[in-house]
Amino acid sequence: QLVEVNGSPCLKLTEDEEKMTIPGMKAIYRLYDAAGHPFMDLMALEEEPSPSAGQELGIRVLGRLEETTKVIPSTVEPLHRTYFRDGQVCEPLPSLPEVRTHAQVSLNLLSPAHRRLHEPQPYPV
Repeated sequence: QLVEVNGSPCLKLTEDEEKMTIPGMKAIYRLYDAAGHPFMDLMALEEEPSPSAGQELGIRVLGRLEETTKVIPSTVEPLHRTYFRDGQVCEPLPSLPEVRTHAQVSLNLLSPAHRRLHEPQPYPV
C-alpha cells in the first residue's frame, strides 16, 4: 500500500475505520505470551521505539481506535525483513522448503484457541 509520496506520509481516507491506514513507514512485531504462543501482531511506525519483552504497551485495534488495551508481551519478534532494495537482492532468499517449514512452525505456535475450527478466537493485528 502507498505509505509515502516524496517522503511525506499519506493517509487513506475512508468511512470504514477498519480500512484506514496509518500514514508513514511501518515496522511489524509479533507479540508472544508467557506460554510461548503469539497473541497479536503489532504494526507501529518505523520511527517509534521497538516494543520490549516485559514492557507494558498501550494497543489500539483498527476499527476500535477509541479503545486502548494494555498488554505485556513475554517475547517480541520483529517480522519485517527486507529482501529487495532499489531492485537489488540485499538478503539471500529462503528456499521453498525453508518457507514451508517456517509457515508450519508459525502455525504450530498459535494457541489452540486460535487454531480451533469452530468459533476460533480472533487473532488481532
